[in-house]
Amino acid sequence: MKSFLSALCFILFVISLSCSPKEDYEIKLKWNKAYPEDTFERSVTGLKWALSYLGSTIANDSTLIKFNPQDSIINLDIKVLGFSDDASKTLAKLQYTFKETEYYKENNSYDLGRYVALTFGNPNHYYAITDISETFRRFKQNYSFSEAKGYINNSSVSKVHRILSFTNISEDNSQAFLSVEIDSITKDTLEYETTERMPNGQLKFGIYDKDGKLKSAASSIVTKAGAPAKCIWCHEVVVQPLFRTQQNYKGYLDYFKLDDTLTYFNRKLQKYQDSIWIDKSLSNKKLHTELELLYISFMEPSAERISREWNMPLKDVKQKLSGLETHIYEEFPFLGNLYHRQDIDALAPYTVLEVSESIREKSNNDVNLLK
Repeated sequence: MKSFLSALCFILFVISLSCSPKEDYEIKLKWNKAYPEDTFERSVTGLKWALSYLGSTIANDSTLIKFNPQDSIINLDIKVLGFSDDASKTLAKLQYTFKETEYYKENNSYDLGRYVALTFGNPNHYYAITDISETFRRFKQNYSFSEAKGYINNSSVSKVHRILSFTNISEDNSQAFLSVEIDSITKDTLEYETTERMPNGQLKFGIYDKDGKLKSAASSIVTKAGAPAKCIWCHEVVVQPLFRTQQNYKGYLDYFKLDDTLTYFNRKLQKYQDSIWIDKSLSNKKLHTELELLYISFMEPSAERISREWNMPLKDVKQKLSGLETHIYEEFPFLGNLYHRQDIDALAPYTVLEVSESIREKSNNDVNLLK
């Protein structure tokens, strides 16, 4: 009997190993020029911002990414990018899946834009990499919030009223903010939005429904906040100040005190970032736009980008796409005539890993490659 149990345990152990997600810490990423002003260096900067928003300490060291401009290849080694052990393993699992694709095996590299879309731009993967609490209850257990709160009745983002709570800055420089979206009449909770300072000086964002369950994007009925990547687009690298005057409510900080408090926290965050961020492409915080351009030009590519991505003559690409309509991206019109990624992937000459419909807004097809 004892020998039988030992054999059974061994078999179960082997099965568990075979079922465990495999990992690959190194990957090659291929840059495909997307618009006339696009350069390899600009896209490397965009990637650095994406990695930083995911928790990497890359801003502290400009030499952590190895790349070769001659062949437009970036050699990424997750183990040296200053991620936590859990974040490194999560990224390594995703990278193993990327390297198993037909595209990677044919090109010995993965499209840089798709890599960013499936890490930074995918809510399920973003939450896992940045270790966002799976439930609101667990998030609250991690922090001790101040009794002082702010009441916001005139938000530039929320369509309802919100109650803002915050913690003090701890000795390890962590801090959290909580926005409870409420009905202005009944005061019922509609949604929770969280912001946390990471050790690398960046902010990470979580969105929970009224029952405290993590969700991929905020409700459009409640707010214009969208998906986590849109939170980052608005907050950039700052504790967001108040843009509009707020009415004072009994039991809450008055408008001026709340505004001063947020300004103080933002100054402290900026001071911390400035003290540890050495890489010029990240210490110049205006360059976060390079990340937006990187993922937007992938999600809404031009025929020229597709030609490079597919390694197909431009005239052949245009012929293949002749049935699709083009559009101009209002925020960045210089990107030219663009297509939608879902339409493009449906016509690709190889199978691809599906990306979300949108990186900034709610999508109905947010895949989870970690399950």
